[in-house]
Amino acid sequence: MQIRLAGIGGQGVVLAGVILGEAAAIEGLNVLQTQDYSSASRGGHSIADVIISKEPIYDVMVTKADVLVALHQLGYDTVKDSLKEDGLLIIETDLVKPDRDYVGAPFTRIAEETTGLALTVNMVTLGYLVAKTNVVKKESVEEAIRRRVPKGTEEINIKAFRAGYEEGLK
Repeated sequence: MQIRLAGIGGQGVVLAGVILGEAAAIEGLNVLQTQDYSSASRGGHSIADVIISKEPIYDVMVTKADVLVALHQLGYDTVKDSLKEDGLLIIETDLVKPDRDYVGAPFTRIAEETTGLALTVNMVTLGYLVAKTNVVKKESVEEAIRRRVPKGTEEINIKAFRAGYEEGLK
């Protein structure tokens, strides 16, 4: 499965991609994770690609995404053509106005309501993505979160992930 996450700097897109990739590795799957971001630390585009497979991976980047997650209009506009025609588009409904069918939720608002921190939007989004695709197990992502987020923030990030997961089950 080829997954592309796109947003702007400061939304945690790269960390979400790293955690998704680590969760796949925990499950013994083959994974390739790459990232592309603008030189602006905040406000420029930010893209994380994750390819997950039981078979060997020969692509070095997402060629046609099975899933595109867009957290900001700039991110969406930058990569929207990379989504397969029958691919799944997941959007941050408060910030992205797509030109095709989609699923999504107001991820930033959910993050703020759940944890009081908009910067946990990446974990909310990751939870939603996992619930909608079942690409990896919920428990594997929670383990990857514990390994990858800054020490002392594990529980708040897992809380945000679980809120997104529950939203994705609706």
